Amino acid sequence: MNSPQAKINGQIVDIKDGETILQAAKRLGMEIPTLCYADGMHPEGGCRMCLVESNQKNRPLGACHTPIQAGMKIQTHTPKLEALRRDILSLYLDNEQPVFQGNGQETKFTRLLQDYQLTAIANAHPAKVDESHPYLRFNPNTCITCRLCLNACEQIQGQFVYSVAGRGSESHLIFGAGKSFAESPCVACGACVDQCPTGAISDRNRFTASHIETVTQTVCGYCGVGCRLEVSTAQGKVVQITGVPTAVVNHGHLCLKGRYAHTYHHSSERLTQPIKRVGQEFQPISWQEAIELIAGELLRIKAEYGKDALGVFTSSRSTNEAAYLLQKLFRTIIGTNNIDCCARVCHSSTATALQMVTGAGAATASYLDIEKAKCIVIAGANPTEAHPVIGSRIKQAVLKGARLVVIDPRRIELAEYADIHLQLLPGTNVPLLNALAKVLIAEDLINHDYLNERVEGYEEFRAFVNHLSLDEIASITTVETNLIREAAQLIGSYGQTLFVHGLGLSELTQGTASVITLCNLGMLTGSIGGEGAGMLPLRGQNNVQGNADMGSMPNLITGYQPLNDPALRRRLEPLWGGLPPEQPGLTSQEMIDAAARGEIRALWCQGEDMVQSDPNETHVRKALSNLDFMVVQDLFFCETARYAHLILPAAAALEQEGTFTNAERRIQYVRPTVPSPGKARPDWEAIRDVAVKMGANWHYQHPGEIMDEIAQVAPHYFGGVSYARLAGDGLQWPCPSPDHPGTVTVHADRFMGGKGQLVAIDYVPSPEHGVKGYPFLLITGRLLEHYNVGTMTRRTANQELVPEDVLEIHPGDADQENIADGEQVNLESRWGSIQVKVKKSRRIAPGTLFLSFHYPETHTNRITGPHLDPQSKCPQYKAVAVRLQPNKS
Repeated sequence: MNSPQAKINGQIVDIKDGETILQAAKRLGMEIPTLCYADGMHPEGGCRMCLVESNQKNRPLGACHTPIQAGMKIQTHTPKLEALRRDILSLYLDNEQPVFQGNGQETKFTRLLQDYQLTAIANAHPAKVDESHPYLRFNPNTCITCRLCLNACEQIQGQFVYSVAGRGSESHLIFGAGKSFAESPCVACGACVDQCPTGAISDRNRFTASHIETVTQTVCGYCGVGCRLEVSTAQGKVVQITGVPTAVVNHGHLCLKGRYAHTYHHSSERLTQPIKRVGQEFQPISWQEAIELIAGELLRIKAEYGKDALGVFTSSRSTNEAAYLLQKLFRTIIGTNNIDCCARVCHSSTATALQMVTGAGAATASYLDIEKAKCIVIAGANPTEAHPVIGSRIKQAVLKGARLVVIDPRRIELAEYADIHLQLLPGTNVPLLNALAKVLIAEDLINHDYLNERVEGYEEFRAFVNHLSLDEIASITTVETNLIREAAQLIGSYGQTLFVHGLGLSELTQGTASVITLCNLGMLTGSIGGEGAGMLPLRGQNNVQGNADMGSMPNLITGYQPLNDPALRRRLEPLWGGLPPEQPGLTSQEMIDAAARGEIRALWCQGEDMVQSDPNETHVRKALSNLDFMVVQDLFFCETARYAHLILPAAAALEQEGTFTNAERRIQYVRPTVPSPGKARPDWEAIRDVAVKMGANWHYQHPGEIMDEIAQVAPHYFGGVSYARLAGDGLQWPCPSPDHPGTVTVHADRFMGGKGQLVAIDYVPSPEHGVKGYPFLLITGRLLEHYNVGTMTRRTANQELVPEDVLEIHPGDADQENIADGEQVNLESRWGSIQVKVKKSRRIAPGTLFLSFHYPETHTNRITGPHLDPQSKCPQYKAVAVRLQPNKS
């Protein structure tokens, strides 16, 4: 059967359902002028530049919003249409409001003026240009109120910053209630800049094309979303970053960190050469001296105190290849499994739980499932701040009809979009999630076929939740019974659900239990392995998933393989030239404790500022000061570097080649865009050279060779991964063979562990609950503008946006404590005390506080304590008993 056809400028085009004339013309390679249209957004239809003529209508049609129909004969550039377009452009120029002064940048509008032989005119009385924002500029003299910025803000970011005030020639753009960009709710994602046809909204650091020397595609070095970037450079510096429009991860969208916060690369504070401690000072040395010193000291300490007197923390900011080599060095040359990474203090509970109940310790779903989901549950995650591009995608999904349940002690931004917000007491995830399971089962809102075919432990679990009291759980969690019931009914009515979760579940003494109880909901509803559904943990740093994948754990080798697996050991021996011990090593927290006792004598810390990011800062400082030898490999002289004996200057994310793995298991190719400053080097090269100096027979000349070895060590996950296959969007593991396309949905047909496990877990109160004399529970976390310990973003204009940490407190609590907004207070736990400014906020429930950890001068982790999840050894950051009082000194 022949498909229906039409003709555009005499050329036949097959008709596709839902396609407009404009889209069909683009498919034929024909360009129809537009000013208010952008791919992927609803057509505005206001500029009228895209008018075309059709044999089926007596009047011109707007190509951007008119569906193409069978039998149409369309003309796009007749003399009448061209004259009409010229008149439309002339009206923009004649209008007293928008006047074009030219700012050295070619825009869509200036190209159209040139095409139609029109000249921009200068305004004798131009309006003031708004440069109040550190990253964005608004020039009202070039604004034509086409509404593209407004549509981009709403339909891409979901922020609703812009409005148009006035009518006709008096219409003009406004920024909500604010009078300037800086006062507006803008989050500086830059979507409006990408779409503005006149340059009225522009990047303040934007360079003209003639000034840009190279454009390189790579991957963002901030959070675990893994956005693909186009990095423009000139004279060896990054000058501009935009998103890759076709990228499946981010669809061209970015957040303010990925788009703008890149100037730290060229900071004068970057480490540029190796330095060693001499007394209380640091002195520069050559790389040869540094490598000899590391090799000699590690071998000396091994010989004097034994192999297990050494340990290493690998970096989740560096590449997969660097993490793999560093854990290999310690397992083979030194012979210890004292290997860990920052996943221990963030997502180790998540990985442990998922491994236990599904057989794979990573996301079962992908980002594509956000748009497909009918129901989304966000538990203990704050995507719009910590993972902004994913947060915007969730916003858009909800705006298009998806239902949303938010489980969080704070009223995060997405709670404003949610059908139901369960604002629980910090540390009470387990009883709340058990209560939801109880209602699902009691009201028969579960997937019986899925449970019968794919899951074990249902009867035992049903009996367990049957005896739970919803009223008692409501009392424990502070969430009303009717809200618990409504949330369960909403989830159950949609069947398969997408569960997006984060550190609010994992960073607790019942962290592993929290994730398991969330997985119980995933299995009861038949969600795990489904499309538009499943478990989607949001990883923190850019390569925290990959770092763990590479074997940066004391009990598992690359690809999550047990140390004593016979098949693994047979593969390893010829590849590694030796075998690691079968006995698991120490976790990061256990290594710190061992260092404090004098049992760990040497540590290599790669790209991890433990002093600022690990709990119980006073204890960490004491432990590190007790070491005989410590290597720090980093971009800046961080807090941990103060305890180093040798510091190696590292290459940053935009300066090295390798791979990162994002939160949806996607391995992506990272390309260098600018040279490293001074003598800074990629981590993997320094590790290789140290290993060779210690006697290893390593001959790696390119990181691609390391990835080829990784594929051999863990073929079940990475057997089909190679640099040759990582162009574009990369590959999602498992990818077991060279012809495998990668895995979008894990456990689609069966669980990797055989059958899924429903697990009955009772609530155990946190040791931080009900502590006499400490009436508040403190939650720590991230802010949109900054990144983890902040060494990168604090060296950018993000510092202007958020110059310091502040303690968020409910206004009622502040009034009761007689504390004013902006006042300095003493915040004290059983582990330490700090001073910090207060900010009243209704995002916080009474009795709780929130503080970020981005500034070393705040010492947030001086007051977090030693409590760990017993299974994952993940510290508790999300519920700390504290007291506060005004600082009257």
